[in-house]
Amino acid sequence: MSDLQVYKSNDLMMAGYKLSVAENRVILTCIAKINRNPEAQVTDQIMYNVTAREFAELCGITMKVAYAELKQAVDSLFKREISFSNAVRKRKTRWVQTADYLKNEGRIELRFATDILPYLVAIQSSYTKYNLRAVVRLSTFNSARLYELIVKSRFMCKGTVLLTLDDIRFAMDIPDDQYPAYADFRKRVIEQAIKEVNRASDINVLSFRPKRDGKRIVAIELRYEEKPNFGLDQIQEDLLLESSVAEPAKAKPKAPAKPRAASKRTPAISEAEIVAHAKPGESREQVIARIKANWKVIEAEVA
Repeated sequence: MSDLQVYKSNDLMMAGYKLSVAENRVILTCIAKINRNPEAQVTDQIMYNVTAREFAELCGITMKVAYAELKQAVDSLFKREISFSNAVRKRKTRWVQTADYLKNEGRIELRFATDILPYLVAIQSSYTKYNLRAVVRLSTFNSARLYELIVKSRFMCKGTVLLTLDDIRFAMDIPDDQYPAYADFRKRVIEQAIKEVNRASDINVLSFRPKRDGKRIVAIELRYEEKPNFGLDQIQEDLLLESSVAEPAKAKPKAPAKPRAASKRTPAISEAEIVAHAKPGESREQVIARIKANWKVIEAEVA
């Protein structure tokens, strides 16, 4: 799966939408599985499937987290909208028309919506292609969208890209009244997204600087470079939950009886996973409680 490529029309690259990290990973994985053979007939009746095992390997997460992410994505993807805006018309559509979770088979299936398919197939010009693995290990949705906005012009601007704040907000579905001051938007959105892009994608953002229209900052200019040896080692290891459980400081003699007690031990929840699964307006405690509740559901289904 290391050679899977994501193809999107540039209109879709600049569209506005909001997805969770899990939902975005599922959508991109299915996009990368579309048959690109010119002789192939791709219709909205084709089902794309993602197994928990391949999803865990691709995203660098454990099987338990993979099951939870796939189930969460299927539960909510059907409701997710995409907004397109140009001088002629404004359009809203959906990503999928069918989404199934096959709990006894450890996989999901989905079918793309009719209106979104033209933005994904039969793209001959004005499109962007990138390596799926450059995005699926990013732990925030905003970092994935910033990456896409950057690489959209990768083959034209060679190391420099100018992005308007309006385009960034629209692509990430961030309203104007959220972080209205540039300083806050830079700190909460741009800098955090750049940090993730540099950590896990195939490019490094070297610097960025604001561009003004009079006194008002309206855009940022980013300088970036390709990583010469992009690989998957040391990426998102903090999501490997089993290995994150601390060992006891001192070995204690084994107590007789209750040999299964250790199996009920709940793995630690990393900060990266909390960030990846957080929803707007949730407190840290609410995110942790929801993750643990999802684990219990998954354990019951696969037991």
